[in-house]
Amino acid sequence: MIEIKIILIPLIGAITGLVTNWIAIKMLFHPRKKIFGIQGVIPKRKKDIADRIGNISPVILPKSFDRIKDIRFVGNKIHSKLIDYFKQGVRSKIKSLDNEEIEEIIMQTAKKELKFIVWIGAIVGFLVGCIQALIILM
Repeated sequence: MIEIKIILIPLIGAITGLVTNWIAIKMLFHPRKKIFGIQGVIPKRKKDIADRIGNISPVILPKSFDRIKDIRFVGNKIHSKLIDYFKQGVRSKIKSLDNEEIEEIIMQTAKKELKFIVWIGAIVGFLVGCIQALIILM
């Protein structure tokens, strides 16, 4: 009977790790609206995320955008306004997306990495369960 318990400990640890990480990933997006003061990280921080992406977007765009950045008119005023206009456009677009669209974009973009996070939870849980089983056997 103790052998079954020893085997179950790592398996339960793996399941616990997998489920815990799956829930953590879901909680990035859910609940979409506040429930009892709780809201998913991304819906809650959507405005801040949009602002940060808008601010960094001219820096992370491909080389083709460098041509626009290199345009200099009357001092730097038009160049600056063009960059500001672009940043504002990116911010507005992100803010206009509903939470389902944002979740879909992120899930499609980071599908492999998010699955890896879920499975690494199972692996770590299994290893912790193995250590616990070894301690019980001692």
